[in-house]
Amino acid sequence: MPRLWLWLMILPLWAPLAARAQLPVVISSGPDKVAVTLYRDPDRGEAPLDRDEPGAFALIAETRTVMLPPGEAVIRFEGVASGIVPQSAILFGAPPRERNRDAALMSQKGLVDAFTGQRVILRRTDPASGRTVEESATVRSAADRLVVTTMRGVEALYCSGLHQTLLYPGAPATLSAKPVLTMTTRDQPGGPATITLAYIATGFDWDAIYVGTLAPDGQSLDLLGWLTLASADDTSFADATASAIAGRVNRSEDSRDDSGERAREEARYLNRFSACWPAGTTSDLGSGTPPPPAPPPMAMMMAGEDIVVTAQRRQEGMLSAPAPVAVVARAENLGDLKLYRIPVPVTVAARAQKQVAFLVKQKVKGSLVYRTEMRWEEPDDPRMLFRFRNGRKDGLGDPLPAGRAVLYQDSPWGRMYVGESTTGDKTVDEEVEWSFAQASNLTLEPEQEEAGKGILHHNLVVRNANPFPIRFEIDFPANGGRLFSGFSGRLTKKPGKQVWAMTVPANGTIRLRFRSAGQPH
Repeated sequence: MPRLWLWLMILPLWAPLAARAQLPVVISSGPDKVAVTLYRDPDRGEAPLDRDEPGAFALIAETRTVMLPPGEAVIRFEGVASGIVPQSAILFGAPPRERNRDAALMSQKGLVDAFTGQRVILRRTDPASGRTVEESATVRSAADRLVVTTMRGVEALYCSGLHQTLLYPGAPATLSAKPVLTMTTRDQPGGPATITLAYIATGFDWDAIYVGTLAPDGQSLDLLGWLTLASADDTSFADATASAIAGRVNRSEDSRDDSGERAREEARYLNRFSACWPAGTTSDLGSGTPPPPAPPPMAMMMAGEDIVVTAQRRQEGMLSAPAPVAVVARAENLGDLKLYRIPVPVTVAARAQKQVAFLVKQKVKGSLVYRTEMRWEEPDDPRMLFRFRNGRKDGLGDPLPAGRAVLYQDSPWGRMYVGESTTGDKTVDEEVEWSFAQASNLTLEPEQEEAGKGILHHNLVVRNANPFPIRFEIDFPANGGRLFSGFSGRLTKKPGKQVWAMTVPANGTIRLRFRSAGQPH
């Protein structure tokens, strides 16, 4: 009698679990439409984009059409991003109850795990005859090494150096060729439904690249801005509505999920070449060392090289010569952030990058400046920079996301590369300075004379070897350890420093006299 009461108490609890396990499964093989919004890594600052391992994320919204049965059902979303953060997933159009990510992707290790203890077909090259033969084998171990048993004995596969492969009778239902997210719906009426799945996925990032062409007089430049979108995800999103968000957003630890990447790496890992027996099987008693693992196929190596070279040539072509821009991303306000939307569908390809123009401006007014800074007793080597104000009256007036600037200048020999710089986020009406090269046609000749009590008299000779006049500036920091005074020219005060500016004539020379006192901190 006590056992009967126990079963009567357990059955009401067990029945819903059993029913839930047998819920109908609706498979959605892929989205009808998809939107991908990439966010920039806020911790990267002005550092370059890591195209192999981008450290930011993307918001992905997929619209799918499914046929739902009445009641509760499990929707299996295939083809989601492999870096999906499951806890960020939101479902619109069907009431969700629970969600799960299936990390068991189709892989060699996944197949070995699924068929451990079962019979498979081993296809190999016979070492005696050189012919391809097949025989029955049983998978015995799947712990990062592949061990099988055949009529010859226990054997570690891939140790002979000859061609070997396993043929499986079918694909296990537990494995998927695509990343999968499953969601269980609540009770609903059923029928055709258009649903939207939105989620955050890691492994994305973007950067800005500015290509500027300086006018011959250095007083303006033509500016072209590119968005570089990077994806390290295993999933491609074809004909997507793509956009990028500029600005710093708060991000919690919940959106930094990396369990999907760990699961994928574990699924891929199958050690083919370590811990091999000297002769391949336990029944062989010969000695010797196994041959080294075969190198990657030449076709794969060449394909990788072709991709790299093509990408480099394409980027160099885009950066070195202006061309008509057919598509330009449109800037939109998103609170305090800026959203750049690509107006045509694009493919955000797996493990790839894409460049789209987002800024096209002609004749942005500015000035070419040669500048140095007084460090202690002598100035630093002078550098060239282009300075402009990000205002509409100067030909710009758009927010400039952080990134890299590459500058060219026309010459009698064609367009020449003159240098590059990094830049942080710049707002409208903010002064922008791109320091891009060390000055070669400007030399400084500093001279000092001690006057006692730590006082130095300075005489700085500035020589301009250019056939045109230049603007030269020298910064005197206010907290650099010495107090500078007695200037022969007029200085302008700026935060934390004083600036002496002068126009140096073509092939001319100027002199600056001043004194300094104090001791370094």
